[in-house]
Amino acid sequence: MIFGKANRPVVMGRKGMVSSGHYLASLAGMRALHDGGNAVDAALAASLALTVVTPETSGPGGDIFALVYMKKTGKVEALNASGPAPKKATIELYRKKGFSSVPTEGPFSIAVPGAVDGWVELHRKYGTLEFTRLAADAVEYAREGFPISDGLSKRIEEFGSSFPAVDRIYRKPLGQAKAGAILTQKGLADTLEKIAKQGRDVFYTGELAERMCAALKAEGAILSREDLQGKFAEWQEPLSSSYRDFVVFQQPPVSQGFMVLEMLNILEGYALDRLGPDDAIHLMIEAKKAAFEDRIKYLEDPRFGDPQIARLISKEHAGKRRETITPAAEPRAHVAGSFGSDTTYLCAADRDGNAISLIQSVFAPFGSRVIAGDTGVVLNNRLCSFGLDATKANSLKPGKRPAHTLNSYMAFRGGEFYAVGGTPGNDEQPQSNFQILHNLLDRQSDPQSAVEAPRWSHMPGTPPRLHLPEELRMEEGFPPEIVKGLEARGHKVKVVGRWSFGASQVIVKDGGVWMGAADPRREGYAIGW
Repeated sequence: MIFGKANRPVVMGRKGMVSSGHYLASLAGMRALHDGGNAVDAALAASLALTVVTPETSGPGGDIFALVYMKKTGKVEALNASGPAPKKATIELYRKKGFSSVPTEGPFSIAVPGAVDGWVELHRKYGTLEFTRLAADAVEYAREGFPISDGLSKRIEEFGSSFPAVDRIYRKPLGQAKAGAILTQKGLADTLEKIAKQGRDVFYTGELAERMCAALKAEGAILSREDLQGKFAEWQEPLSSSYRDFVVFQQPPVSQGFMVLEMLNILEGYALDRLGPDDAIHLMIEAKKAAFEDRIKYLEDPRFGDPQIARLISKEHAGKRRETITPAAEPRAHVAGSFGSDTTYLCAADRDGNAISLIQSVFAPFGSRVIAGDTGVVLNNRLCSFGLDATKANSLKPGKRPAHTLNSYMAFRGGEFYAVGGTPGNDEQPQSNFQILHNLLDRQSDPQSAVEAPRWSHMPGTPPRLHLPEELRMEEGFPPEIVKGLEARGHKVKVVGRWSFGASQVIVKDGGVWMGAADPRREGYAIGW
């Protein structure tokens, strides 16, 4: 491992590590470890806290995905806790209402939330502390309040001025949503406390379900109590692929995690030590383009179609894709990017060598911008991931899960745990994860330097569903000669602010020491013990 010059130090510990998208959530996770909990307990405490301190990113109305490694079994397991489209969500209904695409906000953008089922399932299978204990910090933060960050204050002001529910729950109680103002969320505190004491049924079939669905019906939503009658957390086999001396695990569909493995497989065919840095970045960008094309063409709920993942993450497919990469930038079809941008990520590890990677989201900032009455539950807008062309992959159907941007990774070397990490950032998620894995596995960077290194983001154009020219955005910090070298290859480069893409957290195991990193791009912090 090569230690670089990072703005923050690498956080180290022998008994455990928590790194999350907010320092109060990391503290909640570490308290669980101190109380004798394991990595899953710590992750649950941090996850619940994140729904309070970053309410624009996640909550009971959203979804979660997790990778869990338990040292005793030596296995990595994947948990998909994402909800499907409501039973009334048909292409015909949306066309009849005059929609050319699924709305990105409002009552017709809401999918069934899976997060609560995910929390309960993680706790059932691997939790060791009482759920009420794990929720205690989150409930306290919600009921007694916490000082809001500059980022959250700006989100509240931005969306509170346009959406009555955001204004009612967040903006008005603060008077002015300035950084440092104390935000209390009594409705959310009561909801989290009920879930902790009464379990998933209170949310999906009981009192909370009745109150939420009554509020949603008043908003004109098609999500009903009937849609909540089901099991939404599913244990799955993770995807995996070798990369040089490592094995990397990722989320299976409906997650886009396969893209990271496909990009790594393409990159593996090059002797990077013989290439200049602009050559390596060029190859990574072209690998990204290929993986995104495959995502658009194939990714969907495996219960409704064949995403062909085994083929897409095979070495043979990578070889064929590699043959299409030329020294010059290859123009690609201008496909629209994903809409969601608000997500938060955490990872945790414990004294016994267990580790977990967990990502959660309501998709866009404050999701659908619909909040279920006085419950404090911000409903996701995940349905807007679907298309309304029945001939395409990921087309809208009742009961179908939408293709998800949420993904995270684990890496092993010689059969031993090496690293876990992830990031928010919609279509930037696989790109950031790809670059950080390159920093960790190829460049042997320490985790904090790997996270802080300047990143690039190749996008075919935003906002969503608009077909705009390709653009390679590069954070400040890349040497000018690299930027010029990429421009000479035909990349349309735009230099942007130093901390623009994602907000990664990483934990690496080095001998008997946990090494944690958190991204200065947002409010994330790592805490070691």
